[in-house]
Amino acid sequence: MKKELETYHIHCDDVEAEVVIDELDTEYVPIYHLKKRKISLGIQIVLDEIKEQLIKTIPLTTKEFVDPKAFEGVKKKFTLKAIETFSDYLPNLPEKEKKFLAGCLVQDMLGLGDIELILNDPNLEEIVVNCHREPVWIYHKKHNWLKTDIYLNDEEAIYNYASSIGRRVGMQISNLHPLMDAHLTSGDRVNATIFPISTKGNTITIRKFSRSPWTIIHFLEAKTFSKDGAAFIWLAIQFELNIMVAGGTASGKTSMLGVILPFIPPNQRIISIEDTREIQLPNFLTWVSLSSRGSNPEGKGEITMLDLMVNALRMRPDRLIIGEIRRAKEAEVMFEAIRTGHSAYATFHGDRAEQVYQRLTNPPINLAESMMSALHLIIVQYRHRRKGIRRTTEVAELITSEDKCRLNIIYRWNPQIDKIEKINEVYRVYDEISMYSGMTKKEIETDLGNKVIILDWMMKHKIKTVDSVGKILAEYYRDEKKVISTAVANQSPRDILGDKIYEELIKK
Repeated sequence: MKKELETYHIHCDDVEAEVVIDELDTEYVPIYHLKKRKISLGIQIVLDEIKEQLIKTIPLTTKEFVDPKAFEGVKKKFTLKAIETFSDYLPNLPEKEKKFLAGCLVQDMLGLGDIELILNDPNLEEIVVNCHREPVWIYHKKHNWLKTDIYLNDEEAIYNYASSIGRRVGMQISNLHPLMDAHLTSGDRVNATIFPISTKGNTITIRKFSRSPWTIIHFLEAKTFSKDGAAFIWLAIQFELNIMVAGGTASGKTSMLGVILPFIPPNQRIISIEDTREIQLPNFLTWVSLSSRGSNPEGKGEITMLDLMVNALRMRPDRLIIGEIRRAKEAEVMFEAIRTGHSAYATFHGDRAEQVYQRLTNPPINLAESMMSALHLIIVQYRHRRKGIRRTTEVAELITSEDKCRLNIIYRWNPQIDKIEKINEVYRVYDEISMYSGMTKKEIETDLGNKVIILDWMMKHKIKTVDSVGKILAEYYRDEKKVISTAVANQSPRDILGDKIYEELIKK
């Protein structure tokens, strides 16, 4: 017996397909069917011939192979040449059909075949190839893990896809280097392994990032965070306090980091340091992204995170972001950054603030208590798999006394009422802000109240695109009183956003 759960359409490079998600009695999980138009055998023979012709006639420079920005130009070049060639082989073919076939050709030659299509499904978070004998698996935002009806031809096809991805970002995967962390030109993160490291066969795991970046308003609307908590983090970032975002796998750590970093004033320079690029920040921030790399087959050319750290300090950063901390060296990088007088932010695996603290201060990371005192706040993210929700479960400050630290949980998620509640008073954060700004506790709390009003006003007026949120924050730092008075009076945001951004916001 078959039960249809959902159906919708996706498209990429003028290739359209219908997605049908079915529940079958014979399967343990629902099936994700990709229904793309079939290409006849005769047309496929023509496509194969045109493919050979394109390879021979279109010259490509080294830059076009490795530069992610140039890659879009390569796709366009191949698409236009393919459409032109169809006119010679199939002169009576309609224009729409030519574009469809050119799209299929480009996806096969330069992309990941049918996987290119599902990469453009906004409902997916993860795409997984375990081996050629198994179907491609996906993680759907609504239906969780699903099997697809997509199979790759053989292990060599998987290896070729992984190699192609690696070449575009200057990485390689081989018997000598059987593990690879890289990213697509879209910013999506890719992990690949090859046989015999992965005993069933070659694998590719693609972690998708949102094409339209998340903002703090998205998190508030989804109840991932609370307005009070968001205002508190805004205050902490405004006054350059150091923050670590923790949580389990796929709990939203990197998303949370990306959501709170726009609270940084736009006139400050941000340098991010990562093993594999994951952080995505909006264009209105002054941001430089640095990624480490491994050595080549001769054992030369390695650039470590510590190397990048030393270099970053020569780039006059105002804020430093260290991507996910997994080992002692990444922790060392973050706390070295803090020691140099810069605000630093990072992500870390840990289900509770206490667990994060214990992992950082015990082997193998083994940071000294005196170093931990440089960290101000820990934000903990949680993914509730059964309910399909993500929540901020804790916001804790580290209170220091005689080179020892203790945790003060300020906000905690109450699962019974699905609400993030304030459970303790704030101590260290208020003390430090008072020390450097001269603000009293009452003034700080008034400032927090104003920030809550602004966030609430943004929610009411659906100000949640990355440009509109960024513009409001930029105007806040330029003319705080104007933004507060506009929010208090619940006036239209047009005067602050400007006509162009406001009109784009209204359209969306």
